[in-house]
Amino acid sequence: MGAARLTFAVKIRLTLYHGIGPTISSMRIGDLAKQAGVNIQTVRFYEREQVLRQPPRTSSGYRSYSDLDLRRLVLIKRCQNLGFTLKEIRQFAALHDSLPSASPSDPKPLQAILRMAEERLRLIDEKIGGLRDMRANLLELISQVQRPAGGECPGRKVRR
Repeated sequence: MGAARLTFAVKIRLTLYHGIGPTISSMRIGDLAKQAGVNIQTVRFYEREQVLRQPPRTSSGYRSYSDLDLRRLVLIKRCQNLGFTLKEIRQFAALHDSLPSASPSDPKPLQAILRMAEERLRLIDEKIGGLRDMRANLLELISQVQRPAGGECPGRKVRR
């Protein structure tokens, strides 16, 4: 017989196995951090910054995380690797959360996500342009230092 899944208000997934009964599918902070590829302090930081929800606690006081928390943590890391700020990640996560409840005919959440991604890309392109300018200036400085300049440092020369 297959496994049936039940979900309760605390968002702890129960899996019903024939002959065994329900088992709780939850994890502690160390398990969550390991599976997401972050350290425990990172998980706590995201909780303090309200990017990751405060999880329910077990009767012994341990934080109890679900697969939803793991997915959220992976989403946070993915957004962070794309250069989004924590504020933007909060907005992105809220939009992401609204997708399942949004009507298929309502493209607003996806359009908002697209706008955020396009803005991030524009900022990255801007930074790349600035880095190219810095590179060109450094190449010019190297060229000037390599040429005999009568003992004067190229940084002291005044451009007119």
